[in-house]
Amino acid sequence: MSRNSLSNIRYTLVILAALLLSTFSAYAEPSYEEGEQLFKANCTACHKMQGKLVGPQLEGVVQKYAGEEEWLAKWIKNAPGLIAQGDEKAVALYEQYNKQQMQAFTNLSDDQIQSVITYIRDWEPEETGTVVVNGEGATGDPLADPGIYYALLGLVGILVLIALLLVIITATLVTAVRAKEGQEEFTFGDVMTRARGILGNKFFIATATTVIMLAGLAFTVREARTVGLHQGYMPEQPIKFSHALHAGTNQIDCKYCHTGTTKSKSAWIPSVNVCMNCHMQIQEGPQYGKEEIAKIYAAVGWDPDEFAYVNDPQPVEWVRIHNVPDHAYFNHAQHVVVGNLECQTCHGPVETMEVVYQYSDLGMGWCINCHRNEKVKVLGEETEYTVADMGGLNCARCHY
Repeated sequence: MSRNSLSNIRYTLVILAALLLSTFSAYAEPSYEEGEQLFKANCTACHKMQGKLVGPQLEGVVQKYAGEEEWLAKWIKNAPGLIAQGDEKAVALYEQYNKQQMQAFTNLSDDQIQSVITYIRDWEPEETGTVVVNGEGATGDPLADPGIYYALLGLVGILVLIALLLVIITATLVTAVRAKEGQEEFTFGDVMTRARGILGNKFFIATATTVIMLAGLAFTVREARTVGLHQGYMPEQPIKFSHALHAGTNQIDCKYCHTGTTKSKSAWIPSVNVCMNCHMQIQEGPQYGKEEIAKIYAAVGWDPDEFAYVNDPQPVEWVRIHNVPDHAYFNHAQHVVVGNLECQTCHGPVETMEVVYQYSDLGMGWCINCHRNEKVKVLGEETEYTVADMGGLNCARCHY
């Protein structure tokens, strides 16, 4: 076979491969699950599926623009660009919503935009349910239950009472016997002699000493285990921020602000520029009025009257609430993306917290108990295996 023939065959194979790839791409169905993730990460700051937020509600929007999906995709991807081009529908929407300009999402691919549209089109309201937080209540660690220490201390008290009761019974019996036989009455000195005899018994001394030492040791261990744990810690922040309003009422996804949860060890403190995505337009809140939002403007150097940045930004000195010891490694992305855990699993029902506080103790026993009970998920499906079955109790998993 000649070189020209080989070259023609290679060329034909490349063309066929390209045609097959384009065919598969053309028939690839947009993913509802991907659209849901993209929607929560990019859209929930300004839109809700039901009810108006900054922008209009999105339930029924795709049906409203039936037959105009191509235009809708362009609007979602680059609304400012369409407005600048003088697109009639784009300008009408811009005017309808008081010239509140929707941000561009040019970072999303066309396929991702279609997935978002699929999610909005197929979305259905979820049934209201109670948030179940893993690990709440019993930890499965006997040393974490204070009842064991109170039981040991109670045992010491019972032994002392038994000793006193024996002394009283002995004194009463001896007094009765002496009175019957006409002997001298049982005096206080005799009582003390009997008491010293009982309390000086080697078995009693050994038992009481052992119980007291065990109770003291258990109490010491319990107190030592609380060192560095700050459950319930709720510091005052420089800017009042209501998670109940943002994550609860407005249903803004946690990951929209805490973007590090899906890609980093840390969840990251949100930049005030993220706040400005909404508060460039929303200048007054329902709880604190303009006072707290004004602090955001001061931090970014924004003048709401001039509608422009006029000063140098200043950092907001947020007070950290959740922390783990330096010798313990924890990765948010590993738990949120791979483990598919909800934020509430560790942080509690933050969507109900007016002021965020540390919900769980985040101690080693608490983490180990979660690893013992949490089922491993593969491709979103729960398996019968726990994290412990996959090596989740290995010390080197967290300490290395």
